[in-house]
Amino acid sequence: MCRLPATPHLRRAALARLVWGLLAGGLGLPGRAAPAVAAADSEWSAPEVVARILHYTRWPGEPRPLTVCITRQSEGATALLQRLQAADAGRALTTLAIDADQPLPPACDVVFFDGWSLTGQQAALRRLANRPVLTIGRGAEFCSDGGLFCLESRPGGTRFEVNLDAVARSGLRIHPQVLRLAQPPRSAG
Repeated sequence: MCRLPATPHLRRAALARLVWGLLAGGLGLPGRAAPAVAAADSEWSAPEVVARILHYTRWPGEPRPLTVCITRQSEGATALLQRLQAADAGRALTTLAIDADQPLPPACDVVFFDGWSLTGQQAALRRLANRPVLTIGRGAEFCSDGGLFCLESRPGGTRFEVNLDAVARSGLRIHPQVLRLAQPPRSAG
C-alpha cells in the first residue's frame, strides 16, 4: 500500500508525481498510445505540458484531424510546434500560426494564447465560450477570463491550473487524472 505524505502540499506533489508517472507509463485512454515515458519526478516545459493536456483531451465527434492554432508572437511558439509535430501518432494534428489580437480562424480546435493584449484575449475567449475549443494561456488571469488551462512557468518546470466551469461549458472531455493534477484557479477575492 502506498502512503501519501501528511501535509497537503507534499501530498499534492506526491500524487502529481504518481499520476503523471501512471499517465506516462501507460494508463492512457482506450485505443490511444500513451505519451513518451518520463520519470515521475521530472519537471516539464510548457510545450510538454501543452502536448500532454492535448493528448488527454477528447473532442465531440472524434476521430478527425485537429487544428492547433499557436500565436506566432509567442516566445515558445517554435518549441511548441516542434513538440506537437513530434507528438504521439495517435491523433492527426495540423498546426496553424496565428497573429495575436486578430480574429481567430473558425477551424481552430486548440488555441495557445501568448503575446495577446488583455482586451484582445478577453474578446477572443468570449467568442470561444461554450464551444469545443481547448484554450491554453499563461497566468492565472487567463482562467479568470474564461480560458480552460493556465500555465505558470516556475524554476524547474511549468505548473498549470484548470477552469472547471469553462471545461464543462466547452463540451470537451479531459481525462480526470489531468484535472486532478491541476491547481484550482485562484479566486479573485
